[in-house]
Amino acid sequence: MNAYITGSSLVCNIGDNKQDIISNLKNISPETYKENLQEILKDKTFYKIYDYDYSNEKRFQKILEKVVLDAVKEAKLSKEEQEDLHIFLGSTSMEMGTNEQFKDEFDNGSSNLEFKNIGNGAIGQYVEKLINSKHKATLFSTACTSSVNALAYASKMIEKKKIKRAIVIGFELFNKSTFGGFSSLMLLSQSKIYRPFDKNSDGIILGEGCSAVVLEGEKKEENNFKYISSSNICDNYSETTSDPSGTPIFEAMNSALKNAKLQVKDLDCIKAHATGSENNNSSEAKALAQLFNSYEEEKTQVTALKPILGHTLGACGTNEIVLMLEAIKNSFLPATFGFEEAIDDLAFTPILEHKSCENKQTILLNYVAFGGNNSSIILSNKD
Repeated sequence: MNAYITGSSLVCNIGDNKQDIISNLKNISPETYKENLQEILKDKTFYKIYDYDYSNEKRFQKILEKVVLDAVKEAKLSKEEQEDLHIFLGSTSMEMGTNEQFKDEFDNGSSNLEFKNIGNGAIGQYVEKLINSKHKATLFSTACTSSVNALAYASKMIEKKKIKRAIVIGFELFNKSTFGGFSSLMLLSQSKIYRPFDKNSDGIILGEGCSAVVLEGEKKEENNFKYISSSNICDNYSETTSDPSGTPIFEAMNSALKNAKLQVKDLDCIKAHATGSENNNSSEAKALAQLFNSYEEEKTQVTALKPILGHTLGACGTNEIVLMLEAIKNSFLPATFGFEEAIDDLAFTPILEHKSCENKQTILLNYVAFGGNNSSIILSNKD
């Protein structure tokens, strides 16, 4: 049995539905990118989801509800199929922003409740109730690979006929703790321009994003993408930086190809993790060079999506998958905005402008996380 993506949804800084997101993305060009960023980052150097002006708790619930119900609707699930959805959640901060609000209200005397919840089980319970699922939710928190690991795990369970269908949700909303943590590590961009693989890159710009993917054992539409393979490789070089050689990142991508019995030439595009930090720029670039060299100089196109979405941490797996697949269904590969001057010895030039493509593609999506958790996943809607 195979695992197919039959429904998906995304809420991010450029829209809260896929139609608007793709329309807005098409209107961004290398020339308008910096001007567009000034508007996005006008309040804070952070890619914010707009138009959800509620308390932190209500905002969290409203955005989560939006992506879940939109994905279920697109998958055209019956009431019985919806209730049979196994729930997989991937996030770095979980409900941290909501708990910060509760703590602030406790400290200023407006509430006698110091924390909303201890632990994160309430998030799963919220989704269980929302779709009336008869299954308990499973939470993944492996830093920036959280939601892609959740999707790979759910896909494998469907392949092995352990479950029939699943919904995988990635979510990351602003909280002071995460923002302050990255700031203290001096990883945040001061120039307010996201520049993957660029010599003038000065760091990461964080962002909010929430997405959902419905997986089922049977294809429903001709262009449904199928899970092909994945790989998860741990890098024990450092808690917060990748091995400078790039070898563990290469091993994740190469293992995904070998698991799929594919070669680089079989890929139409690689979506790089591309955080824009000095370490990730260098280590992932070396990993891609190793990948191309190991397949006798075979190459494929490379793009990066964080200049569009911001770095959405644990949610970037499903967020970037939904955006990438939707762009392909609209017959283009997204550009890597912000790239102008390559870092030393870069073995490729990323896609610089939106590039027309067939709406049938095989892609590898790469993710690199704190703690050395590296994941690659291959998806395809080719016959």
